[in-house]
Amino acid sequence: MKKRLLTSIASAVMLTSVATPVVSNAINIVHSQKVSAATTDEQADFLNKAAKQAVRAAKKYGTYPSVMIAQAIVESGWGQSGLAVNANNLFGMKADDSWTGATYTSKTREEDKNGKSYYVTAKFRKYDTLEESFEDNGQKLREGVSWQPLRYKGAWIENADNYAQATKALTGTYATDTQYDSALNSRITAHNLSKYDPVVTKTAKVYTVEKGGSVYNWPTDHSVASPVGSVKQGEKVTVTKTITYNDGSSRMYIDGKGWINGSALGKGKKSSSSEPITQAPKGVTKIQKNLMHNAYVYDKNGKKLAGKMFKVNDEEGAKLINTYGTKTIKGKSYYRIGENEYIAAGNIDGTLKFLKRNSYVYNQYGNRDNNLKRKKNEQVATYGSAVTINGAKYYRVGIRQYIKKSNFM
Repeated sequence: MKKRLLTSIASAVMLTSVATPVVSNAINIVHSQKVSAATTDEQADFLNKAAKQAVRAAKKYGTYPSVMIAQAIVESGWGQSGLAVNANNLFGMKADDSWTGATYTSKTREEDKNGKSYYVTAKFRKYDTLEESFEDNGQKLREGVSWQPLRYKGAWIENADNYAQATKALTGTYATDTQYDSALNSRITAHNLSKYDPVVTKTAKVYTVEKGGSVYNWPTDHSVASPVGSVKQGEKVTVTKTITYNDGSSRMYIDGKGWINGSALGKGKKSSSSEPITQAPKGVTKIQKNLMHNAYVYDKNGKKLAGKMFKVNDEEGAKLINTYGTKTIKGKSYYRIGENEYIAAGNIDGTLKFLKRNSYVYNQYGNRDNNLKRKKNEQVATYGSAVTINGAKYYRVGIRQYIKKSNFM
């Protein structure tokens, strides 16, 4: 069989194998191995094996199977690289000090900060099966690296709407190659790998809990995620995102609570409470505003109207609504949204509150996926009353941004 040289793991520079944080002058790891060009039959055989393991690992760790399969194709040359053949290592995982398993030693080409090449002998992780290789890669994508656990969060299935968003998130984080996403996407398209991916929908539906239990911070196997709350049998909940797998199972995000297996919920019905019907007043200028918090609808006397409420789900972060001026009712400011309908202005304009300590900003899941911090004694606009996320109280301070209630004066 004719041999060809695979320089770098398809030009994808693995950052997961580096033991120190990557900065602008970091040494780039580039593998150079003799690789056999895979025949069509070998490609088909590899794809059959890889797809099975990728689907299993992706469901466990909450990633896209198509992305993991494409990574394996690109980085191992369809399983023909020396690492793949001799160590079942499809993703170029190095054996650092934390690795206690078997190792495989291979010569590897590296580049310094000036792009100059040199060669070293390095130890790589050796697996008994391809399943273990996919397992390790899935864990890496979910848990990140020691100095940055959220490094690959953009590729998580709850954060990426499709495989293209996931591969984009891995470019510059998992690999330094600026065309890494293009390399993966071309394989996904050419081999229809997206057929292995689950379907992600964002239709809000109300469900009645059939089987009470814990809800979790991630849409992963429970062995990977952490419980952040619970729901009770008979409780009505609003689901804002559903991940449906090819085997028919599903995981659902309960607004304000967390993730749960779809089998715990009954049949849902499309939520209508978030879109109350209002009649626009005549002769009044319409101004669109961002509604930042769930809001009850009141009449001109400040009395709550039964069955009328605007809802802002966690995924949206805000809802654009029509307003027709403001009105003060019993000393409180309201926005007019209909002929005789009003919502509290605090749900749109916010209420300024002082921070009593330096504070991190969290997302709708109660996780820190940004570098935002607010300073002690700073005034911050909060929207509506505090909401419960993972058992703790937070104020909404922006679109998909929250600060713990206890941090305010």
